[in-house]
Amino acid sequence: MWLFWLYESLGFVGVILLIFAYCHFSKKGFWSFLWRNLKWVAWAVVGVWLLIAILCRGDLYNAARCYFRGESMHANTKYSIFWSECQIETTNGSYLPIDRTRALPGSKDHDSNDNGIPTDNLIN
Repeated sequence: MWLFWLYESLGFVGVILLIFAYCHFSKKGFWSFLWRNLKWVAWAVVGVWLLIAILCRGDLYNAARCYFRGESMHANTKYSIFWSECQIETTNGSYLPIDRTRALPGSKDHDSNDNGIPTDNLIN
């Protein structure tokens, strides 16, 4: 989630920097321009935030799903954007993929062939 809020704050800073650059090159006062066009500046900030939220909608959905999964299990969970997986906190404080710790079929690390039969039990 912290990465999403970083993107949102960078979007806000980007809008302010674009307005500042416009005011600098057009020789207008930044604060006077900002107060005269406050409604349009607010719409620009909201538009950039919505664009970032739409671009991150998959990760936001997965993070919310992971959070509610942890709440239902009474455990600390987090969604890793880098690994694209929900992780659960173990007793020693490290985080492991929740599908692997619960031995759920269909997880990314589950050893099976296309038929769903574990590959370590097959006789060659």
